[in-house]
Amino acid sequence: MKIGFIGLGSLGEPLAMNLVKAGCHVTVTDLNKEAANRLLEAGAKWSDDIAGTCRDAEIVITALPSPAASRVVVEGDTGVFENLAPGATWIEMSTTDFEDLQRLTDLAKTKGIDALECPVTGGVHRAHSGLITILVGGEETIYNKVKPVLEIMGGEILYMGPTGHATVVKVVTNMLAFINLVAASEGMMLARKYGVDMDAIWKGIRHSSGNSFAHETESKLILSGSYNVNFPIDLVLKDLGLAQGIAEKTGVPLELGSVTQQIYRRAKGLFGGNAQSPEVARMIEQACGIDMRAEGYPVELTEENAG
Repeated sequence: MKIGFIGLGSLGEPLAMNLVKAGCHVTVTDLNKEAANRLLEAGAKWSDDIAGTCRDAEIVITALPSPAASRVVVEGDTGVFENLAPGATWIEMSTTDFEDLQRLTDLAKTKGIDALECPVTGGVHRAHSGLITILVGGEETIYNKVKPVLEIMGGEILYMGPTGHATVVKVVTNMLAFINLVAASEGMMLARKYGVDMDAIWKGIRHSSGNSFAHETESKLILSGSYNVNFPIDLVLKDLGLAQGIAEKTGVPLELGSVTQQIYRRAKGLFGGNAQSPEVARMIEQACGIDMRAEGYPVELTEENAG
């Protein structure tokens, strides 16, 4: 099967690599060619433009950092819709605006192109192992057609319903993760200031009713001092902004979501938008004049050390 892959960031690159390793014929492109180095060494083909990525492709996958980037890549004059043949499938794996996604899906139909939304959740480290969860929205017939490709890239493949549903669920899961990360940071510091050993704190929370996926994974990076989860604060704010947009349209009050958004805005002001999402804990470390470190915790997450 011939697949085009556009967007080789911290998520797109490992997803594309899973396809290459499985023997798929994959052509890739990105604004930064160096992002494709490992893929090209593994057997992927490079294209300098979107047209080359779409040429003869049965499926084109986009994994991009923002709704604006998706619009340019997909519907621009030299974009996917102008170069992908009728009967082919566009899979959107970016976290994007659900209304914009519906508009682009409708536009694809007018051009004879099938469209499916497939955002992922569960941590970038799981993309490398092929175990990341893929949420699917769109027509079931299209989903069933491309399901074998999705199973190469991910572990759990969960069908959410019509177009937009998977994106909304993805935004919700990210919002919960950011809230939980802030809460875990505050909880750990509370025990730390009392004098409890940090390793004991992590384990105590891990085996309690206060546990969360964010604590199991990203708290480890706080304890190591690396904070490196390959997810910058700019993307946190983008996702929390998407959640606020959904809340405004549906009339749902997001008190914790709003407070968390403000906390991350302060973190961006202090550390910059490229700082890693767990660096939100640095604010409470600075306020308390003490860090949260423990020996033996990983500087980055892999599937082996995440649990």
